[in-house]
Amino acid sequence: MSRPGDERARRVRVSFEPSSPAADAARTLGIALPGAPVREADTVFLNDLMRAQLRLAGACLIGFVLMSLVLTAAIMIIANTTDPAVFGVPLSWLLQAYAYYPIILVFSVVFARSAARNERRFRALAEDENDRTMR
Repeated sequence: MSRPGDERARRVRVSFEPSSPAADAARTLGIALPGAPVREADTVFLNDLMRAQLRLAGACLIGFVLMSLVLTAAIMIIANTTDPAVFGVPLSWLLQAYAYYPIILVFSVVFARSAARNERRFRALAEDENDRTMR
């Protein structure tokens, strides 16, 4: 509620005016510094890298979950049948305690190496494209 002596702020209408095609061509798409030229090949390579990394992460996740389920099923089968003792400790206990760590290690190494390989390929493609545009 305002008092009679208060002045109200005036409304300002903001509108968007379409820019010229030349300004649209110089506009960056969030992958370069403002005002820097955008090369379409860089955008394509970057999108391909992101898709490859996402596929890799999904494949590693699915593989890890499947391997964990197989190991869990094996532990349950061993525990419900003949659970042999190793140094007085049931085998199912040892598997629960120590078998998951090698699986985690293997999947983490596979993911790290594959992600680095994807990034090396991206850099090689980007450098090739930059060399071609420099000529």
